[in-house]
Amino acid sequence: MTDKPTNPGPRPAEADPETQYAWLAKALLWHNHLYYEAAEPEISDADYDRLMRDLEALEAEHPELQTPDSPTLRVGAGLRSDLAKVDHRVPMLSIENAMNEEEARVWFKRLADDAGDVELICEPKYDGLSCELVYEHGKLKVASTRGDGKTGEEVTPNVKTIKSVPTKLKGEFPDRLEVRGEVYIEKQAFAELNERLEQEGAKTYVNPRNTASGSLRQLDPRKSAARPLSAVWYQVANPEDAGLTSQSEAIEAMRGWGFVTSKDLLNDSPLQVKTLHGGDSVIELFNTYAEKRHSLPFEIDGMVVKVNDFAMQAELGVRSKSPRYLLAMKFPPEERETTCEKIEVQVGRTGAVTPVCVMTPVPVGGVTVTHASLHNADEIERLGIREGDRILVHRAGDVIPKVLRVVKSVGKQDFKFPTHCPRCESELIKLEDEVVIRCPNHLGCPAQVTGAIAHFASRTAMNIEGLAEKNIEQLLDAKLITDTASLYDLNDKRDQMVALERWGERKADKLIEEIDKSRTPTLAKFIYALGIRNVGETVAGLIANEVGSIEGLLAATAEQLNEVDGVGPIIAESVTKFLHDEHNHELIERLSKHVTPQEVKKLAAGEGKFAGMTFVFTGALTRFTRDEAEGLVRERGGKASSSVSKKTSYVIAGEKAGSKLKKANDLGVKVITEDDYAEML
Repeated sequence: MTDKPTNPGPRPAEADPETQYAWLAKALLWHNHLYYEAAEPEISDADYDRLMRDLEALEAEHPELQTPDSPTLRVGAGLRSDLAKVDHRVPMLSIENAMNEEEARVWFKRLADDAGDVELICEPKYDGLSCELVYEHGKLKVASTRGDGKTGEEVTPNVKTIKSVPTKLKGEFPDRLEVRGEVYIEKQAFAELNERLEQEGAKTYVNPRNTASGSLRQLDPRKSAARPLSAVWYQVANPEDAGLTSQSEAIEAMRGWGFVTSKDLLNDSPLQVKTLHGGDSVIELFNTYAEKRHSLPFEIDGMVVKVNDFAMQAELGVRSKSPRYLLAMKFPPEERETTCEKIEVQVGRTGAVTPVCVMTPVPVGGVTVTHASLHNADEIERLGIREGDRILVHRAGDVIPKVLRVVKSVGKQDFKFPTHCPRCESELIKLEDEVVIRCPNHLGCPAQVTGAIAHFASRTAMNIEGLAEKNIEQLLDAKLITDTASLYDLNDKRDQMVALERWGERKADKLIEEIDKSRTPTLAKFIYALGIRNVGETVAGLIANEVGSIEGLLAATAEQLNEVDGVGPIIAESVTKFLHDEHNHELIERLSKHVTPQEVKKLAAGEGKFAGMTFVFTGALTRFTRDEAEGLVRERGGKASSSVSKKTSYVIAGEKAGSKLKKANDLGVKVITEDDYAEML
């Protein structure tokens, strides 16, 4: 995921875990880019948190999907290339979030199990931009943003324009001091700024947080000085150098050195910084925060709970990107009422026909939404939604907003699902074991043909840039292509491509070049690109290791595939059904005339360094993807299994290793680290 982030488009309404994982990872990287680099987010923090939760849940359920550059292992986002870089001596980690009371109580229980009844300190969670100040001998030396957690952007001249930031410390202080906090803009100052910009005919800003972020990261400090920036400081990153033993002491020490802290900001408000014991008392305070937050002159999006004692913090330690002693209790996401103007249906790549609510545009979580997926006929019946109804919409989980419920039933007529495909007029079908209604015309339905080609060309498949759906539709309408195999004949139709509207020579040549670059993919990517139902990237890799080549794929049987760890009977049947379809078989043969996937060498029994050995991988790996790690085992003649038994030779335990690690310890199976495994290779 090192390429420049791009918009992932709508979330797939129906997809296997691998496809969902790929979309979520891409979406989070895109929104990281918008939030941290462009300061122009498209979704709210709550929406972002939900996407991250979805990804974390997928990784917990399918740890083999996690990649070393997964957004769950990253802090912050990319850095601006035009600002100097600053390494943080102590990483600036993220904070674990609790989105509701139930999640908070899980955290409190885990903390009690690990540390007992410890004192907790509660402060507001500011909605601004994280910043670190480094002082040497009492003078401000450098200021930086959080960046990716390890390295930030230097913003020293800009920070010096903030009146509440001391350039020289008061009282007694250590030789080196590292203080962290948040740069923000007060609500009234933000409103006045926008009013002035509007009067000047200039572009106004969306919200205070983005304005603060963009203002602090200006190349010209004079532009930062022209923005009404404020700052609050809540952490000493090197408390041992100052002789501090708790967060309470750190707050008082910062106040003495001349910093503005939460205690100063909340002095005249109904909310206070408090030290408490137990989850019940903290939740009670959080509810007060939620009720009174709008009375504050600045924006907060939750409450931060910390273990007060620094020694206990050190004992509890950190996870991959968040401390175990720290929790952010987040306020519920916004919900808005609007009108369902129309219910229309869309057709996807697999023929799934999805109803969509077209609503009166409404701002939710900082963006204007106009559509929300209704998923299937059963969901429409559950909601009881009709055209004309007043509905409640939220954006708590998906980029595509969700309809929570009907607020007021106004519509006169129940929605009737169409009997025929809106794109090709084929009669729709519904299989017994599915809730989805499908168009069976996978060869002639324009929506399905377009979707199949787009999937084939996607980054995680054949990686052919320049084949967005609108371009595919143009090529199909001009009858220059008919399916995926026909893409490789476009070289002979260059002049016709050049003549298309908004194309030209450069665009046509670039696409032909991209298609040529895709002619030697890995076998796994080729199999995934075929778009076989239930076959995601991981399963495609397992099948590739088994069949070895296109010829091996075409000859594969359900019995053979069923024996592959991680495949199973349902996927095996889906694959063989696809291969036995006359059109699909003919398509693969046509593709094989243009595409030469890299064959996978299968060792004979007893060959290879790991011959006779069985490996099980558990938890998140950082040096390899799960596919790579297991593939290296197979290349050396070993077996990569998904379950631990007495016959298991090694269990490689990564971060967040769970039940497999426990079972290995119970059975006395040798457990090694990922580094140990790398040495074995």
